[in-house]
Amino acid sequence: MLRLFKRITSVTGALAIVASAAAAQQSATITGHVQTESGGALSAASVSVTPLGLGAYTNDQGVYSIAIPAAQMTGQTVTLTARRVGYAPRSYSVTLKSGSNVQQDFALAVNANQLTGVVITALGIEKPKSQLGTAQQQLSSEELSRTQNTNVVSAMAGKVSGVQISTPNTQGGSSRIVIRGANSIGGNNMPLFVVDGIPVSNDNVGPTLSSGFHGANANNGYDFGSTINDINPDDIATLSVLKGPNAAALYGSRAANGVVLITTKRGAASGGKVSTTINSSFTFDRVGKLPTYQNKYGQGLLGEFSYVDGNYGGLDGSDGYDQSWGPLMDGRLITQFDSPLVNGKLQATPFIPHPDNVASFFDVGKTFSNSIAFSGGNDAADGRLSFGADQTAGIIPNNKLQKFSGALSGSLKVSSRLSTNASVQYSRNSGYNRPGSGYSTSALEQFIWFGRQVNVAGLKNKQYNADGTLYNWNSSYHNNPYWVMDNNPEQDTRDRIIAIGAATYKMTDWLNATLRSGTDSYRQNINQAWGAGNIVQTVGPFAIDPNYSGGFAFTHDLNNENNTELLFTANKQVNSRLQFNATLGANRRY
Repeated sequence: MLRLFKRITSVTGALAIVASAAAAQQSATITGHVQTESGGALSAASVSVTPLGLGAYTNDQGVYSIAIPAAQMTGQTVTLTARRVGYAPRSYSVTLKSGSNVQQDFALAVNANQLTGVVITALGIEKPKSQLGTAQQQLSSEELSRTQNTNVVSAMAGKVSGVQISTPNTQGGSSRIVIRGANSIGGNNMPLFVVDGIPVSNDNVGPTLSSGFHGANANNGYDFGSTINDINPDDIATLSVLKGPNAAALYGSRAANGVVLITTKRGAASGGKVSTTINSSFTFDRVGKLPTYQNKYGQGLLGEFSYVDGNYGGLDGSDGYDQSWGPLMDGRLITQFDSPLVNGKLQATPFIPHPDNVASFFDVGKTFSNSIAFSGGNDAADGRLSFGADQTAGIIPNNKLQKFSGALSGSLKVSSRLSTNASVQYSRNSGYNRPGSGYSTSALEQFIWFGRQVNVAGLKNKQYNADGTLYNWNSSYHNNPYWVMDNNPEQDTRDRIIAIGAATYKMTDWLNATLRSGTDSYRQNINQAWGAGNIVQTVGPFAIDPNYSGGFAFTHDLNNENNTELLFTANKQVNSRLQFNATLGANRRY
């Protein structure tokens, strides 16, 4: 019993000692002012005691106050840091004592790097934003890749002021970019694209068809995509848009519509270690918008319709008309293209609407994109190697796209005055059954006229009649859209190489000389075929050849541009009030 009493007494004594120590420990306060070096108060500056997770913001007079709870009073020395955007942070060490009121003031210096920023301008020259005399806007790699778009131009949409971008109507198609409105009534208002200081092509190439024009147009053709899409967006470090002729004057008349400057990613000093970056995305595509259709009247003319051969053989020739000016779709019995055939005669079936017959034609598009990059280096040399691959199944049946790209870049600091860099990019674009555009080659143009009673599922499951003729809802102006995609095969490939090398010599502390040379070369092959029985436009918008016996076309397109330039840049601080900048150079384009 005595032993138990002693234990209780000792525990009670220990608790009393702890309680006395806690009562003696009191909270503390840290206060002070945050101001500029010239003495002006800085509001909204943050002051923090990082080890304790405590902090506060300054008021309009630049005053802050931080209360330190008694439980966190340890008598230790901690770091107190003040920060504000546009100013260099500053830290002091303070010792926390029970019940004390620590006074600590800060005077923050302006951080010029944060205030100005450096952007890439014409001819690849880096300048602070505050020294620009022209309109320019720059996007970072993170801003471009935020939506994981495989199209470089489409990735810019909605991110640059004064720039209008029309996304492609088909997957893998060309995007239209106009800076500050159209400047030419001829239709070509595209800006000049420059990659790592070298102008590159952004043509929309294609075969010459009956219209006499390359690529797609209102009558016929195919959209093979703008060649700038060959560049992998994951390889882009920054993208700058020079707006208007003043900003792009150094590039001559080709830059009258502005310039888009692309700087690719390079290796960075990493202590000799190699870093690996992997990006992967899977996206779904659906048709964004379709016309609004009525579902009250079906195919025909003047309220009449019956199907015999789809080529004016029906009642008063009504089955030759493709517009929906026929009878009410109220279930009345009428012979139609998919009516059952009994003893060689079509049987009448209910004439009813199919509200989703156009939407049912389209598939859900799928795009699987992957890229991997390796980079590393030290203070003297760096390098980067990347690969990318895109696989697309289009929203149009039997349409596929593939893209492969590779890029290698490196830089070497030969001496304190001489530095070099080089890069090479390779890409291969492949398309299969790109949807045609215009009146003659497109599987989609008939959906403007599509009879509202047409069951599109019947067209998908059957493409030929028993006598070998084409199975379709109309044989005067249109082909079965599934037959078009299966029997008018199109295949195209484009191989492209962009190679650039440059050397910069520091002649003095304020004068540099740069020699740069680069080539942009691509080869495109296009194979097309048209099946027998294909209804094609011959001459004029309504001249149709229903007895077309088939055909083929082959296009081989080569394009090469070489640029070599010598550039001297001067940047001298004459005195505290005067700075001298000058650029002198020459370019040879072949």
